[in-house]
Amino acid sequence: MFQSVFTTSNRRKSPWRFLFGLVVLGLVGFTVPVANAVPSQKQARAAIARMPGFELAGSALRIKSVSATSAVAAEVTADLQAIFRFEKDKEGSWRVAQVRTRPDYWEDITLVAMALGSAAIPGDCTALDPPIKNPLATDPSVKRARCLLGSLLRVQLPSDTIRIQEVTPFAVPVAPQPSSLVATWIRVEARLLNGQKGWQVGELRIGKGEWVKLDSLVATLNELKQQRARAELESIARALELFRRERGFYVVSDEHAVAIDHLNPRYLPQVIRVDPWHQPYKYAGQRDHYNLRSVGPDGKDNTADDITLTSPSR
Repeated sequence: MFQSVFTTSNRRKSPWRFLFGLVVLGLVGFTVPVANAVPSQKQARAAIARMPGFELAGSALRIKSVSATSAVAAEVTADLQAIFRFEKDKEGSWRVAQVRTRPDYWEDITLVAMALGSAAIPGDCTALDPPIKNPLATDPSVKRARCLLGSLLRVQLPSDTIRIQEVTPFAVPVAPQPSSLVATWIRVEARLLNGQKGWQVGELRIGKGEWVKLDSLVATLNELKQQRARAELESIARALELFRRERGFYVVSDEHAVAIDHLNPRYLPQVIRVDPWHQPYKYAGQRDHYNLRSVGPDGKDNTADDITLTSPSR
């Protein structure tokens, strides 16, 4: 009798135990996330489009492949569209002058090349072209543009890593010197890491070159920009001293643009208005003293990375 009652009781409770088990399993499924070692194409696209120093439009990025390398790392192959500005010097040689890294933001290619440690440009890239006879030909030619970019990006040519999409020349009346916009597609490989902020690019490689850590590249680039900013501030300071020697006082103004207008061209041949981070230089001057400043990499006033020069004590 006892055995019979016990068995019947268990049978009555078993459906509830079964439902309880399902609820527990459901809660576990919601509370214990499963790590995804492979980013989706959307995640990979977002990571590369917003990697340090860049802001790429969706149409300027094509994800080719995504593969996991560990539980929190992946490698992505992608084609990205890059726009470069080429300039022609007085001797008739072309050079890469700037690269567009964000909408309406151009980076000085000289500093980028120094940060990358790019080698000297081979002579066949800078040799003068024969006179252009084909009315549809461009200057620089596609071959020359690819050669210059290959040297800059350390890509051994010929290679499909760099593909020239379009060369758009600008006439001298539009620009102070002959220049062209060169639209390219560049094949890159990116190493992504999944951290607290989601998937982010840690390293980048172009062609068969070495992997470059983006944080180190940005840090080196900022160091070079700081050196340039200090050199430009020193040039302005020398011009202010020349101004004072002739006039007996410094430029009195709280506007940097006003100070430059007083200094250029007599005391300062070059117009220097913005720092290497595209932020306006700051100037505060009285008759007997002045303060020059760049807000530095963070773009904020009165922070630790500001670069300042003050007038010498008299």
